[in-house]
Amino acid sequence: MALVPVSSQALSWAVTESGISKSDLDQSLDVPKGTVDRWIDGDSQPNQTQFKKLKLLLKRPASLFFMETPPPTAESDVAMRFSLGAKSGSRSPRERIALRDAFRVRNFVGDLQDDLSRSRRDYPTASTNEDPEVVAMRVREELFGVSLEQQMSWSSAASAFRQWRGLIERMDILVFLYSLGERSARGFSFATQRPPVIGVSTTWDNSVRVYTLFHELGHVLTRTSSSCREDMATKPTTDPVERWCESFAASFLMPRKEVEHLTSGQASSDPIATATWVANKLRVSSNSALLRLVEIGRADWSDFRRLQSHFEKKRAGGRPIPGQIRTRDIVRRDKYGGCLSLVHDAYRAGLVSESDIRTYLQMVPEELK
Repeated sequence: MALVPVSSQALSWAVTESGISKSDLDQSLDVPKGTVDRWIDGDSQPNQTQFKKLKLLLKRPASLFFMETPPPTAESDVAMRFSLGAKSGSRSPRERIALRDAFRVRNFVGDLQDDLSRSRRDYPTASTNEDPEVVAMRVREELFGVSLEQQMSWSSAASAFRQWRGLIERMDILVFLYSLGERSARGFSFATQRPPVIGVSTTWDNSVRVYTLFHELGHVLTRTSSSCREDMATKPTTDPVERWCESFAASFLMPRKEVEHLTSGQASSDPIATATWVANKLRVSSNSALLRLVEIGRADWSDFRRLQSHFEKKRAGGRPIPGQIRTRDIVRRDKYGGCLSLVHDAYRAGLVSESDIRTYLQMVPEELK
């Protein structure tokens, strides 16, 4: 069988960027140990069958493997940050794929905005030297206009997430959903180019996604592109940017005066019980509610040791809307959100082809509606 003359530099880059170890690739390709190393060193080359499997495993187009100079990577602009107990780690293969997908679709949608001559909405900038609570209140009042009564009226955390997502998308910020797994970031953001992107992991319950959404909005406002990992918290975050975004999200979702008023009549002296009550009222996670109680002096960091974050993980199989079958087009619309209407407009205007839509979104035009 004919061999495929892949570029050693391109293959090495693609393997590194995938986050998959060479030994795992050897095993998945069903080749002897060290085979991928020999391909990278130029001592041998894959045959056509092996090359097809390699493309699928690394999720890269065939043309990339023949490039002498690898392309720019989306990940180079996104800093890894660790909050609420997380200290270290590397990006998982699923996270790397999601970052590439978000980067690619962001560029696609940005080009369509220009082609359609769509004006881009301005949104504020902020500095991590500013008080995050002051910034949060200003953003909530001036750009969202959602009262605490309205927030509490939403029927569920899923409803709250849909409402908040829609309002953020109106700010010309793309919000994408990805299944990243428990050992990946809870969210990420591309904040320095228009339109900005917020990615949210669907591994976790909707109440956690709400907090992640606003944590990443903090990164967008401060232009600090990041992917953020979180574990059990026992002490404050040491990363000042992460600490700012944590406080911004908590302050936005749980305004100090309102939370102090809500909890003033609570009979329980247990911070965990109070945090759970606030979380249910405001459609946020217990973790974020407890963080807010720490900030306003109603709890301390030792209370986090009694709060099990795995209770906030999404139940197996998700929570589908009654009577709604989760077809592929519904899943895709959930994934890419409001930007699909713009893609549909561009398709109707003849600016993109069905092939473009299939390539960038893995959808057909009829599924965009």
